Amino acid sequence: MGTPVESALDRLFDLPVEHPVAPEIARHYRHNYIFNVLDQAIWLFGISFVSVNAILPVYASHLTSSPFIIGLIPALNDAGWFLPQLFLAPHTERLPRKLPLVLFLGFLERVPYVVLPLAVLWLGGRASHWALAVFIFLMAWKSIGGGISAVPWQELMAKIIPMARRGRFFGTSQSIGQLLGIAGAALAVALLSWLPYPSNFAASFGVGAVGTSLSLLFAFQTREPPSALPPAAEQRYSVRLRDILKCDANFRAFLLCRWLWYFGGMATGFIAVYAVTHFHLSDATAAIYTGILYAAGVVGYVFWGPLGDRLGNKHMMVASSVVWLVALGAALLSSAAWGFYVVFALMGFGSAGSVIADLNITMEFGPEAERPTYIGLMRTITGPSLLIAPLLGGWIAQAWSYPTLFGVSLSLATAGLALLAWGVKDPRHMPGSARPSSGE
Repeated sequence: MGTPVESALDRLFDLPVEHPVAPEIARHYRHNYIFNVLDQAIWLFGISFVSVNAILPVYASHLTSSPFIIGLIPALNDAGWFLPQLFLAPHTERLPRKLPLVLFLGFLERVPYVVLPLAVLWLGGRASHWALAVFIFLMAWKSIGGGISAVPWQELMAKIIPMARRGRFFGTSQSIGQLLGIAGAALAVALLSWLPYPSNFAASFGVGAVGTSLSLLFAFQTREPPSALPPAAEQRYSVRLRDILKCDANFRAFLLCRWLWYFGGMATGFIAVYAVTHFHLSDATAAIYTGILYAAGVVGYVFWGPLGDRLGNKHMMVASSVVWLVALGAALLSSAAWGFYVVFALMGFGSAGSVIADLNITMEFGPEAERPTYIGLMRTITGPSLLIAPLLGGWIAQAWSYPTLFGVSLSLATAGLALLAWGVKDPRHMPGSARPSSGE
Protein backbone atom coordinates (compact mmCIF):
# COMPACT_ATOMS: atom_id res chain seq x y z
CA MET A 1 0.00 0.00 0.00
CA GLY A 2 1.43 3.38 -0.97
CA THR A 3 0.69 6.82 0.36
CA PRO A 4 -2.50 8.60 -0.76
CA VAL A 5 -0.39 10.76 -3.11
CA GLU A 6 1.25 7.69 -4.64
CA SER A 7 -2.14 6.02 -5.06
CA ALA A 8 -3.54 9.11 -6.75
CA LEU A 9 -0.57 9.24 -9.13
CA ASP A 10 -0.97 5.55 -9.93
CA ARG A 11 -4.60 6.17 -10.85
CA LEU A 12 -3.63 9.21 -12.92
CA PHE A 13 -1.04 7.29 -14.93
CA ASP A 14 -2.78 3.92 -15.19
CA LEU A 15 -3.22 2.51 -18.68
CA PRO A 16 -6.53 1.26 -20.10
CA VAL A 17 -6.98 -2.48 -19.61
CA GLU A 18 -9.73 -2.65 -22.21
CA HIS A 19 -7.41 -1.30 -24.95
CA PRO A 20 -3.92 -2.91 -24.90
CA VAL A 21 -1.09 -0.41 -25.39
CA ALA A 22 2.07 -1.11 -27.38
CA PRO A 23 5.07 -1.72 -25.07
CA GLU A 24 7.13 1.19 -26.42
CA ILE A 25 4.19 3.57 -25.83
CA ALA A 26 3.54 2.17 -22.35
CA ARG A 27 7.21 2.42 -21.36
CA HIS A 28 7.34 6.19 -21.92
CA TYR A 29 3.71 6.96 -21.09
CA ARG A 30 4.27 8.55 -17.65
CA HIS A 31 7.28 10.57 -18.84
CA ASN A 32 5.46 11.84 -21.92
CA TYR A 33 2.32 12.57 -19.93
CA ILE A 34 4.19 14.75 -17.43
CA PHE A 35 6.31 16.74 -19.86
CA ASN A 36 3.53 17.36 -22.37
CA VAL A 37 1.19 18.44 -19.58
CA LEU A 38 3.89 20.92 -18.52
CA ASP A 39 4.35 22.08 -22.11
CA GLN A 40 0.64 22.86 -22.50
CA ALA A 41 0.28 24.33 -19.01
CA ILE A 42 3.18 26.80 -19.38
CA TRP A 43 1.93 27.68 -22.86
CA LEU A 44 -1.49 28.54 -21.43
CA PHE A 45 0.16 30.65 -18.73
CA GLY A 46 1.98 32.58 -21.44
CA ILE A 47 -1.04 33.22 -23.62
CA SER A 48 -3.07 34.44 -20.62
CA PHE A 49 -1.13 37.70 -21.11
CA VAL A 50 -2.08 37.76 -24.80
CA SER A 51 -5.73 36.78 -24.53
CA VAL A 52 -7.47 36.67 -27.93
CA ASN A 53 -10.90 37.06 -26.34
CA ALA A 54 -10.12 39.95 -24.00
CA ILE A 55 -6.69 41.63 -23.90
CA LEU A 56 -5.82 41.69 -27.62
CA PRO A 57 -9.19 43.14 -28.71
CA VAL A 58 -8.98 45.86 -26.05
CA TYR A 59 -5.43 46.70 -27.20
CA ALA A 60 -6.68 46.85 -30.79
CA SER A 61 -9.44 49.24 -29.71
CA HIS A 62 -6.67 51.76 -28.90
CA LEU A 63 -5.53 51.56 -32.52
CA THR A 64 -8.92 51.58 -34.25
CA SER A 65 -12.59 52.09 -33.46
CA SER A 66 -13.71 49.76 -36.26
CA PRO A 67 -15.47 46.60 -35.05
CA PHE A 68 -14.60 45.07 -38.42
CA ILE A 69 -10.86 45.46 -37.76
CA ILE A 70 -11.23 44.25 -34.18
CA GLY A 71 -13.04 41.21 -35.58
CA LEU A 72 -9.87 40.37 -37.53
CA ILE A 73 -8.18 39.27 -34.29
CA PRO A 74 -10.28 36.16 -33.57
CA ALA A 75 -10.66 35.63 -37.33
CA LEU A 76 -6.91 35.46 -37.88
CA ASN A 77 -6.39 33.45 -34.71
CA ASP A 78 -8.89 30.72 -35.56
CA ALA A 79 -8.65 30.64 -39.35
CA GLY A 80 -4.86 30.77 -39.25
CA TRP A 81 -4.82 27.76 -36.94
CA PHE A 82 -7.34 25.79 -39.04
CA LEU A 83 -6.69 26.59 -42.70
CA PRO A 84 -3.09 25.33 -43.20
CA GLN A 85 -3.52 21.98 -41.49
CA LEU A 86 -4.47 19.85 -44.49
CA PHE A 87 -1.32 20.90 -46.34
CA LEU A 88 0.87 19.35 -43.61
CA ALA A 89 -1.16 16.13 -43.36
CA PRO A 90 0.43 14.08 -46.21
CA HIS A 91 3.94 15.00 -45.08
CA THR A 92 3.07 14.14 -41.48
CA GLU A 93 1.69 10.74 -42.48
CA ARG A 94 5.01 9.80 -44.10
CA LEU A 95 7.19 10.70 -41.10
CA PRO A 96 8.24 7.84 -38.78
CA ARG A 97 8.83 10.45 -36.04
CA LYS A 98 6.73 13.60 -35.70
CA LEU A 99 8.63 15.29 -32.86
CA PRO A 100 11.42 17.01 -34.87
CA LEU A 101 8.86 18.70 -37.09
CA VAL A 102 6.75 19.69 -34.07
CA LEU A 103 9.74 21.35 -32.40
CA PHE A 104 10.89 23.21 -35.52
CA LEU A 105 7.43 24.54 -36.34
CA GLY A 106 6.80 25.31 -32.66
CA PHE A 107 9.87 27.56 -32.65
CA LEU A 108 8.61 29.46 -35.70
CA GLU A 109 5.18 29.80 -34.05
CA ARG A 110 6.70 31.56 -31.04
CA VAL A 111 8.66 34.24 -32.91
CA PRO A 112 5.77 36.77 -33.16
CA TYR A 113 5.14 36.48 -29.41
CA VAL A 114 8.69 37.75 -28.85
CA VAL A 115 8.42 40.51 -31.46
CA LEU A 116 4.99 41.81 -30.36
CA PRO A 117 5.99 43.61 -27.10
CA LEU A 118 8.97 45.20 -28.86
CA ALA A 119 6.71 46.41 -31.67
CA VAL A 120 4.19 47.86 -29.20
CA LEU A 121 6.92 49.94 -27.53
CA TRP A 122 8.50 50.97 -30.81
CA LEU A 123 5.25 52.03 -32.47
CA GLY A 124 3.49 53.35 -29.37
CA GLY A 125 4.18 56.98 -30.18
CA ARG A 126 3.83 56.68 -33.95
CA ALA A 127 0.85 56.85 -36.24
CA SER A 128 -1.77 54.32 -35.26
CA HIS A 129 -2.15 52.98 -38.81
CA TRP A 130 1.47 51.76 -38.75
CA ALA A 131 1.00 50.22 -35.32
CA LEU A 132 -2.21 48.57 -36.52
CA ALA A 133 -0.58 47.17 -39.68
CA VAL A 134 2.32 45.65 -37.73
CA PHE A 135 -0.06 44.28 -35.12
CA ILE A 136 -2.25 42.56 -37.75
CA PHE A 137 0.85 41.14 -39.48
CA LEU A 138 2.11 39.64 -36.21
CA MET A 139 -1.33 38.23 -35.43
CA ALA A 140 -1.40 36.56 -38.86
CA TRP A 141 2.09 35.12 -38.34
CA LYS A 142 1.17 33.85 -34.88
CA SER A 143 -1.99 32.21 -36.14
CA ILE A 144 -0.58 30.63 -39.29
CA GLY A 145 2.43 29.44 -37.30
CA GLY A 146 0.05 27.63 -34.98
CA GLY A 147 -1.81 26.16 -37.94
CA ILE A 148 1.21 24.66 -39.67
CA SER A 149 2.39 23.05 -36.43
CA ALA A 150 -1.05 21.78 -35.43
CA VAL A 151 -1.34 18.51 -37.42
CA PRO A 152 2.11 17.17 -36.47
CA TRP A 153 1.46 18.10 -32.83
CA GLN A 154 -2.01 16.52 -32.76
CA GLU A 155 -0.69 13.36 -34.43
CA LEU A 156 2.17 13.22 -31.91
CA MET A 157 -0.30 13.49 -29.01
CA ALA A 158 -2.55 10.83 -30.56
CA LYS A 159 0.50 8.58 -30.96
CA ILE A 160 1.92 8.82 -27.43
CA ILE A 161 -1.36 9.14 -25.46
CA PRO A 162 -3.81 6.17 -25.66
CA MET A 163 -7.29 7.04 -26.93
CA ALA A 164 -8.98 6.02 -23.65
CA ARG A 165 -6.75 8.46 -21.72
CA ARG A 166 -6.78 11.49 -24.00
CA GLY A 167 -9.67 13.19 -22.22
CA ARG A 168 -7.87 12.83 -18.90
CA PHE A 169 -4.59 14.02 -20.42
CA PHE A 170 -6.02 17.14 -22.03
CA GLY A 171 -8.20 17.80 -18.98
CA THR A 172 -5.17 17.67 -16.67
CA SER A 173 -2.95 19.82 -18.87
CA GLN A 174 -5.64 22.40 -19.51
CA SER A 175 -6.77 22.61 -15.86
CA ILE A 176 -3.19 23.16 -14.63
CA GLY A 177 -2.70 25.70 -17.40
CA GLN A 178 -5.89 27.46 -16.41
CA LEU A 179 -4.71 27.67 -12.78
CA LEU A 180 -1.46 29.23 -13.96
CA GLY A 181 -3.53 31.44 -16.24
CA ILE A 182 -5.43 32.82 -13.26
CA ALA A 183 -2.13 33.96 -11.76
CA GLY A 184 -1.16 35.29 -15.16
CA ALA A 185 -4.41 37.21 -15.51
CA ALA A 186 -3.94 38.71 -12.02
CA LEU A 187 -0.47 39.90 -12.99
CA ALA A 188 -1.85 41.21 -16.29
CA VAL A 189 -4.46 43.22 -14.33
CA ALA A 190 -1.64 44.79 -12.32
CA LEU A 191 0.44 45.55 -15.40
CA LEU A 192 -2.45 47.04 -17.36
CA SER A 193 -3.56 49.12 -14.33
CA TRP A 194 -0.23 50.39 -13.01
CA LEU A 195 1.63 51.22 -16.21
CA PRO A 196 0.68 53.88 -18.75
CA TYR A 197 -0.30 53.00 -22.31
CA PRO A 198 1.43 51.52 -24.32
CA SER A 199 3.92 50.26 -21.73
CA ASN A 200 1.15 48.37 -19.96
CA PHE A 201 0.36 46.24 -23.00
CA ALA A 202 4.04 45.83 -23.91
CA ALA A 203 4.77 44.50 -20.42
CA SER A 204 1.82 42.08 -20.53
CA PHE A 205 2.81 40.82 -23.98
CA GLY A 206 6.46 40.51 -22.85
CA VAL A 207 5.59 38.17 -19.99
CA GLY A 208 3.50 36.18 -22.44
CA ALA A 209 6.51 35.83 -24.74
CA VAL A 210 8.60 34.41 -21.90
CA GLY A 211 5.92 31.86 -20.99
CA THR A 212 5.28 30.63 -24.52
CA SER A 213 9.02 30.31 -25.16
CA LEU A 214 9.64 28.31 -21.96
CA SER A 215 6.91 25.83 -22.85
CA LEU A 216 8.93 24.60 -25.83
CA LEU A 217 11.67 23.38 -23.47
CA PHE A 218 9.24 20.83 -21.99
CA ALA A 219 8.16 19.67 -25.43
CA PHE A 220 11.83 18.90 -26.17
CA GLN A 221 11.68 16.19 -23.47
CA THR A 222 9.11 14.07 -25.33
CA ARG A 223 10.17 10.48 -26.04
CA GLU A 224 8.67 9.31 -29.30
CA PRO A 225 9.29 5.80 -30.64
CA PRO A 226 9.43 5.59 -34.43
CA SER A 227 6.41 4.30 -36.31
CA ALA A 228 6.35 1.98 -39.27
CA LEU A 229 6.14 3.93 -42.48
CA PRO A 230 2.74 3.66 -44.19
CA PRO A 231 2.59 1.88 -47.54
CA ALA A 232 2.99 4.06 -50.60
CA ALA A 233 -0.28 5.67 -51.61
CA GLU A 234 -2.00 3.94 -54.50
CA GLN A 235 -3.84 7.07 -55.59
CA ARG A 236 -3.24 10.78 -55.71
CA TYR A 237 -3.80 12.63 -52.47
CA SER A 238 -6.53 14.79 -53.99
CA VAL A 239 -8.41 11.62 -54.99
CA ARG A 240 -8.11 10.27 -51.45
CA LEU A 241 -9.57 13.50 -50.09
CA ARG A 242 -12.45 13.36 -52.55
CA ASP A 243 -13.20 9.73 -51.67
CA ILE A 244 -13.24 10.47 -47.93
CA LEU A 245 -15.71 13.30 -48.37
CA LYS A 246 -17.83 11.28 -50.80
CA CYS A 247 -18.00 8.06 -48.77
CA ASP A 248 -17.99 9.20 -45.14
CA ALA A 249 -21.46 10.71 -44.63
CA ASN A 250 -21.01 10.98 -40.86
CA PHE A 251 -17.84 13.01 -41.31
CA ARG A 252 -19.63 15.31 -43.79
CA ALA A 253 -22.41 15.91 -41.26
CA PHE A 254 -19.81 16.73 -38.62
CA LEU A 255 -18.14 19.24 -40.93
CA LEU A 256 -21.48 20.96 -41.58
CA CYS A 257 -22.35 21.18 -37.90
CA ARG A 258 -18.91 22.67 -37.21
CA TRP A 259 -19.49 25.32 -39.90
CA LEU A 260 -22.74 26.34 -38.27
CA TRP A 261 -21.21 26.29 -34.79
CA TYR A 262 -18.18 28.37 -35.76
CA PHE A 263 -20.43 30.94 -37.40
CA GLY A 264 -22.39 30.91 -34.16
CA GLY A 265 -19.19 31.86 -32.37
CA MET A 266 -18.78 35.08 -34.35
CA ALA A 267 -19.67 37.13 -31.25
CA THR A 268 -16.94 35.69 -29.01
CA GLY A 269 -14.25 38.26 -29.74
CA PHE A 270 -16.65 41.18 -29.27
CA ILE A 271 -18.11 40.37 -25.85
CA ALA A 272 -15.28 41.93 -23.82
CA VAL A 273 -15.10 44.97 -26.11
CA TYR A 274 -18.86 45.47 -25.82
CA ALA A 275 -18.80 45.22 -22.02
CA VAL A 276 -15.81 47.58 -21.64
CA THR A 277 -17.21 50.23 -24.00
CA HIS A 278 -20.90 49.93 -23.11
CA PHE A 279 -20.34 50.18 -19.33
CA HIS A 280 -17.30 52.52 -19.56
CA LEU A 281 -14.94 50.08 -17.82
CA SER A 282 -11.14 50.28 -17.60
CA ASP A 283 -8.65 48.34 -19.75
CA ALA A 284 -7.81 46.21 -16.71
CA THR A 285 -11.33 44.76 -16.84
CA ALA A 286 -10.21 42.78 -19.91
CA ALA A 287 -7.63 41.00 -17.76
CA ILE A 288 -10.25 40.38 -15.06
CA TYR A 289 -12.46 38.72 -17.68
CA THR A 290 -9.47 36.63 -18.73
CA GLY A 291 -8.97 35.53 -15.12
CA ILE A 292 -12.63 34.52 -14.87
CA LEU A 293 -12.32 32.54 -18.10
CA TYR A 294 -9.32 30.70 -16.70
CA ALA A 295 -10.87 30.09 -13.27
CA ALA A 296 -14.02 28.63 -14.81
CA GLY A 297 -11.85 26.64 -17.18
CA VAL A 298 -10.02 24.99 -14.27
CA VAL A 299 -13.31 23.60 -13.02
CA GLY A 300 -14.41 22.79 -16.55
CA TYR A 301 -11.34 20.82 -17.56
CA VAL A 302 -11.38 18.78 -14.35
CA PHE A 303 -15.07 18.04 -14.97
CA TRP A 304 -15.14 17.45 -18.73
CA GLY A 305 -11.92 15.46 -19.28
CA PRO A 306 -12.80 12.26 -17.38
CA LEU A 307 -16.42 12.59 -18.52
CA GLY A 308 -15.34 12.50 -22.14
CA ASP A 309 -13.29 9.34 -21.57
CA ARG A 310 -16.33 7.62 -20.04
CA LEU A 311 -19.19 8.87 -22.22
CA GLY A 312 -17.47 9.77 -25.49
CA ASN A 313 -16.53 13.09 -26.99
CA LYS A 314 -19.76 13.68 -28.88
CA HIS A 315 -21.83 13.70 -25.68
CA MET A 316 -19.30 15.99 -24.03
CA MET A 317 -19.37 18.34 -27.03
CA VAL A 318 -23.18 18.55 -26.92
CA ALA A 319 -23.32 19.24 -23.18
CA SER A 320 -20.54 21.84 -23.17
CA SER A 321 -22.07 23.56 -26.20
CA VAL A 322 -25.34 24.00 -24.30
CA VAL A 323 -23.40 25.80 -21.54
CA TRP A 324 -21.77 28.08 -24.10
CA LEU A 325 -25.18 28.91 -25.59
CA VAL A 326 -26.43 29.92 -22.14
CA ALA A 327 -23.41 32.23 -21.83
CA LEU A 328 -24.18 33.89 -25.16
CA GLY A 329 -27.83 34.28 -24.16
CA ALA A 330 -26.74 35.91 -20.89
CA ALA A 331 -24.56 38.38 -22.83
CA LEU A 332 -27.57 39.27 -24.97
CA LEU A 333 -29.87 39.82 -22.00
CA SER A 334 -27.52 41.30 -19.37
CA SER A 335 -28.21 44.92 -18.51
CA ALA A 336 -25.58 45.32 -15.77
CA ALA A 337 -21.79 45.22 -15.86
CA TRP A 338 -21.61 42.48 -13.21
CA GLY A 339 -23.64 40.19 -15.49
CA PHE A 340 -20.62 39.82 -17.75
CA TYR A 341 -18.69 38.18 -14.94
CA VAL A 342 -21.31 35.44 -15.16
CA VAL A 343 -21.05 35.44 -18.96
CA PHE A 344 -17.30 34.85 -18.91
CA ALA A 345 -17.61 32.23 -16.17
CA LEU A 346 -20.08 30.26 -18.30
CA MET A 347 -17.93 30.76 -21.39
CA GLY A 348 -14.88 29.41 -19.59
CA PHE A 349 -16.69 26.36 -18.24
CA GLY A 350 -18.40 25.51 -21.53
CA SER A 351 -15.35 26.21 -23.68
CA ALA A 352 -13.30 23.76 -21.60
CA GLY A 353 -15.47 20.87 -22.70
CA SER A 354 -15.59 22.08 -26.29
CA VAL A 355 -11.79 22.33 -26.50
CA ILE A 356 -11.23 18.78 -25.22
CA ALA A 357 -14.01 17.31 -27.35
CA ASP A 358 -12.94 19.16 -30.49
CA LEU A 359 -9.33 17.98 -30.12
CA ASN A 360 -10.24 14.38 -29.38
CA ILE A 361 -13.25 13.64 -31.59
CA THR A 362 -11.37 14.60 -34.74
CA MET A 363 -8.71 12.01 -33.89
CA GLU A 364 -11.39 9.30 -33.88
CA PHE A 365 -12.74 9.70 -37.43
CA GLY A 366 -11.37 7.33 -40.07
CA PRO A 367 -8.70 4.62 -39.87
CA GLU A 368 -5.50 5.28 -37.92
CA ALA A 369 -3.28 5.44 -41.02
CA GLU A 370 -5.38 8.35 -42.34
CA ARG A 371 -5.75 10.17 -39.02
CA PRO A 372 -3.59 13.17 -40.05
CA THR A 373 -5.65 13.52 -43.22
CA TYR A 374 -8.95 13.48 -41.32
CA ILE A 375 -7.56 16.04 -38.85
CA GLY A 376 -6.31 18.22 -41.70
CA LEU A 377 -9.57 17.93 -43.63
CA MET A 378 -11.66 18.87 -40.64
CA ARG A 379 -9.55 21.91 -39.80
CA THR A 380 -8.96 23.21 -43.32
CA ILE A 381 -12.52 22.73 -44.59
CA THR A 382 -14.04 24.46 -41.57
CA GLY A 383 -11.28 27.09 -41.40
CA PRO A 384 -12.94 29.56 -43.81
CA SER A 385 -15.91 29.82 -41.45
CA LEU A 386 -13.57 30.98 -38.69
CA LEU A 387 -12.12 33.62 -40.99
CA ILE A 388 -15.45 34.86 -42.31
CA ALA A 389 -17.52 34.69 -39.12
CA PRO A 390 -15.74 37.35 -37.00
CA LEU A 391 -15.56 39.69 -40.00
CA LEU A 392 -19.26 39.19 -40.59
CA GLY A 393 -19.78 39.75 -36.88
CA GLY A 394 -17.85 43.02 -37.01
CA TRP A 395 -19.95 44.17 -39.97
CA ILE A 396 -23.20 43.28 -38.15
CA ALA A 397 -22.06 45.13 -35.03
CA GLN A 398 -21.06 48.18 -37.06
CA ALA A 399 -24.18 48.20 -39.25
CA TRP A 400 -26.66 47.43 -36.47
CA SER A 401 -25.48 46.79 -32.91
CA TYR A 402 -23.67 44.38 -30.62
CA PRO A 403 -26.96 42.92 -29.27
CA THR A 404 -28.02 42.19 -32.86
CA LEU A 405 -24.71 40.40 -33.37
CA PHE A 406 -25.27 38.33 -30.22
CA GLY A 407 -28.75 37.34 -31.40
CA VAL A 408 -27.58 36.21 -34.86
CA SER A 409 -24.70 34.31 -33.29
CA LEU A 410 -27.04 32.55 -30.88
CA SER A 411 -29.34 31.42 -33.70
CA LEU A 412 -26.54 29.93 -35.81
CA ALA A 413 -24.90 28.19 -32.86
CA THR A 414 -28.23 26.63 -31.89
CA ALA A 415 -28.60 25.22 -35.43
CA GLY A 416 -25.09 23.76 -35.26
CA LEU A 417 -25.79 22.15 -31.90
CA ALA A 418 -29.03 20.61 -33.16
CA LEU A 419 -27.23 19.03 -36.13
CA LEU A 420 -24.49 17.69 -33.86
CA ALA A 421 -26.98 16.18 -31.42
CA TRP A 422 -29.27 14.51 -33.94
CA GLY A 423 -27.30 14.28 -37.19
CA VAL A 424 -23.81 13.08 -36.17
CA LYS A 425 -22.98 9.63 -34.78
CA ASP A 426 -20.15 9.21 -32.26
CA PRO A 427 -17.19 8.02 -34.42
CA ARG A 428 -15.74 6.11 -31.47
CA HIS A 429 -18.55 3.56 -31.82
CA MET A 430 -18.61 3.30 -35.62
CA PRO A 431 -16.83 0.75 -37.85
CA GLY A 432 -13.73 2.18 -39.44
CA SER A 433 -13.14 4.78 -36.76
CA ALA A 434 -9.56 5.53 -35.82
CA ARG A 435 -7.98 2.73 -33.91
CA PRO A 436 -5.67 3.60 -31.02
CA SER A 437 -2.26 4.32 -32.41
CA SER A 438 0.78 2.11 -32.15
CA GLY A 439 -1.16 -0.84 -30.98
CA GLU A 440 -2.95 0.92 -28.11
